[in-house]
Amino acid sequence: ISSKGTWIIALTKDITVDKDISLEGEFKNGKKDEKGNDIIQRKIALYAQDENRNVTARYTLTAPKLTILSPEASIVNGTFKGDIYVSAKDFQLIGTKVDGNVYFTNEEAKSTFKKDDKSTITGKTELKKE
Repeated sequence: ISSKGTWIIALTKDITVDKDISLEGEFKNGKKDEKGNDIIQRKIALYAQDENRNVTARYTLTAPKLTILSPEASIVNGTFKGDIYVSAKDFQLIGTKVDGNVYFTNEEAKSTFKKDDKSTITGKTELKKE
């Protein structure tokens, strides 16, 4: 998922790939923070929603390995099957099941990671330098 794409990647069905994938690049989401600065964000949206932003379907992305290189990235409202390697700061899981492990390749990635109460990880969550 290249650095030349968009800030949001939205699935419209379950997808399985047999190659490792990487989320790369720094993206602005078009919004400003309270100081007027551009907000950095990258999101993999594993869901569909209606006009009122209610989740209407959840999807599964399956890959052997997903490497997170984009800062402020998140995976939202679905399932990822495989291992996630996080190298960027402020990665989040929101309403997401990870059917696999989450490895952090550096201390900053681990210390800034967040997951909400609706998110689960079936495997390990640990620092593992590549």
